[in-house]
Amino acid sequence: MLRLLSCNILFLILLLSFTSEPARAQCFSAANPVGGSSNLLVLDKNTLRAISYYRHAFSNRYFEGSSRSEFDLVKKADYNYIGIILAFGLSQKLTIETEWGYYLNKTYDFGQDQLTGSGFNNIVLSGKFRILTDYANRFYISGSLGAKIPLSLNPEAENGIILDVDLQPSTNALGGIAQLFLVKENSLAGMRYFLISRYEYNASNRNDYRLGHAFITSLFISKHIPDHWIPGDWTAIVQVRNETRTKNIRQGIAEESTGGTVFFLSPQVNYSILEKWDLSLVFDIPVYQYFNGTQLAYNYAFTVNLSHDFQLF
Repeated sequence: MLRLLSCNILFLILLLSFTSEPARAQCFSAANPVGGSSNLLVLDKNTLRAISYYRHAFSNRYFEGSSRSEFDLVKKADYNYIGIILAFGLSQKLTIETEWGYYLNKTYDFGQDQLTGSGFNNIVLSGKFRILTDYANRFYISGSLGAKIPLSLNPEAENGIILDVDLQPSTNALGGIAQLFLVKENSLAGMRYFLISRYEYNASNRNDYRLGHAFITSLFISKHIPDHWIPGDWTAIVQVRNETRTKNIRQGIAEESTGGTVFFLSPQVNYSILEKWDLSLVFDIPVYQYFNGTQLAYNYAFTVNLSHDFQLF
């Protein structure tokens, strides 16, 4: 009973604090985290690609602007996320995709108590289309448009009190995505270059609260590792990624301590089995972080990614 009472008091304190623009963690609470770099171009007709992944992220520090802050409301925070992407080639020019994800936990540890949310993220349904295919120069461009659909319009609650937006597994609102993929290959050198841009739009939920829009740009450089270096079909990848998010909007007013930009250096290694199965490990290291106001920042994250192509017909 005492623990339940203390937890409810903590909830009330947090809710009052959040109303007066405290330190937040919007950037740490990522949008749909997509694992690896497996899903780039349009698939061959009747090909089904399944990508499953697990992602873990951790933080125990706040930033104010681009500098470390002494603010320490949340002692440590983490989330564990599992997801799956299914893609099917309807034709040589069009692939349909769906992204599903579930937060096993989104946890804030305050030292004596902690708050945890869990549940399904928004589903993403999209169509990927071929824009340019230049086989002679091995240069390819594809694009994608889709919708973000919440499985529930009601926010998650604990002990009868609605969790803060940063602990919600879903936006509880509709949204949209637009993506652009550029791929350049150099077969002789065993090199590939990718540029991926993703924009995520979020609408307002029933409480007239809207998460900021996300702009994510990633540059990949991959190198196939020769067999005389390491036996097997190995590829090393270096990714530089920028994630920029605009401020959240509550009842038409922008919240000060939300939004910002982060640059990651993400080394990745991929092992291919029979040219059908691909197992990847990605490690995200923040090299520059800037936040509006004071916010919980990133420490590190890693993703384990497994993909497989099936030829159905």
